[in-house]
Amino acid sequence: MTAQQFTEALAGLLAACGAAPGPRGVTVGDLEIAVTSGTHEITVELSGWRHRFTLTNEDSESDDDAALLALDLIGAAIFGAVRVMVESYAGEARRFSLQILREDLWQSVTRQGSRPWNILAARRCRFHRGDAPRPACYAATPVTRLPWAPWAGACGFFGAPAGPVASELPVDGELDLHNFRPREIKPLLLAYIDACLAREIHELRVVHGKGVGNLRRTVHAILGRHPRVRGYRLGGHGGGGWGATIVDLSPEPGPTNDR
Repeated sequence: MTAQQFTEALAGLLAACGAAPGPRGVTVGDLEIAVTSGTHEITVELSGWRHRFTLTNEDSESDDDAALLALDLIGAAIFGAVRVMVESYAGEARRFSLQILREDLWQSVTRQGSRPWNILAARRCRFHRGDAPRPACYAATPVTRLPWAPWAGACGFFGAPAGPVASELPVDGELDLHNFRPREIKPLLLAYIDACLAREIHELRVVHGKGVGNLRRTVHAILGRHPRVRGYRLGGHGGGGWGATIVDLSPEPGPTNDR
């Protein structure tokens, strides 16, 4: 997932709750949400509780996982699937606990900060939670629980299945990617190539659009590692220009298979 794709997905989440980001982030319900993203990390802050997602700055699935887990956390916060308990002592916020809702019970999963040395110091707790209605497109996805990210799948990003599989699409040698989410592209393209080969279709036209070229680069990275791709080129005049890629498939597998 590129930085632009992450930004677009985040913008969609914020739009779903009708929130416009300000200089310090957004407030949903009584939960303050701030997100910063850079070359090497994404930081999500929820009313003082903070989590950093490390990026490798490489074209790798681990970067995709980190970005998707960040989106799941943000979505879970927006729609109230997680909340933050803030403990204040003498009016100062000192300790922050992230809690997740499981079977109608709130469970603390991580805690940051510390209480003062004075064990008699008066403590005040306040809970911060988002309250935006959840659209069906952001329904939770069941996944194997991750101890380091217990919110995985809470908003349908991490672990989400690909969109329509190749067998549900017309397998005619042309694949238009405009209606698919970024996380769906790789499994869909791989499945579609297999379907074309099964039907002895050895030339494939992939429509990725022009834009700034992020989707085109994603497609080319997948094609460049596929053992049955003999070569590929931009569509040229009459073939979609640089908004489409023509792929030559080999009937026999090549020497490598790096999916």
